[in-house]
Amino acid sequence: MKRVVGCFVCGVLVILLTGAPAWAQAGANAQISGAVKDTSGGVLPGVDVSVTQTDTGLKRNAISDADGSYVIPNLPPGPYKIESTLQGFRSFIQTGIVLQIGASPVINVTMAVGQVSETITVQANASLVETKNLGVGQVMTNKQILECH
Repeated sequence: MKRVVGCFVCGVLVILLTGAPAWAQAGANAQISGAVKDTSGGVLPGVDVSVTQTDTGLKRNAISDADGSYVIPNLPPGPYKIESTLQGFRSFIQTGIVLQIGASPVINVTMAVGQVSETITVQANASLVETKNLGVGQVMTNKQILECH
């Protein structure tokens, strides 16, 4: 009887541990979203919004929709800059964005009328505050997970 229970427990552990990497990876990304508006508060659809991870050069793009909203999901944690361009408006760049695991900061963009060659750059020095997720995230290795049991 003890042997049957022991085998059952081992089997359950194997199933849980083989699924742990996939489960851990599912929440290992972040996203950036927001709205693009002009200086008078009007929404700007069709804006090319791109984020670049400054350490690796990974670049992802989105186009703002009819409400001026954009979402760029599945971003690995790390430092980023965001750039927005639209014909007839000054380019917008914000640097100093650091994404944590599971973060989903809202970064609203305000674009001023002007030449595309003109650029507005914003340096973000403060940490981003997560307002959508009340949980605390931390990267754990397989060894740390195994030591918990």
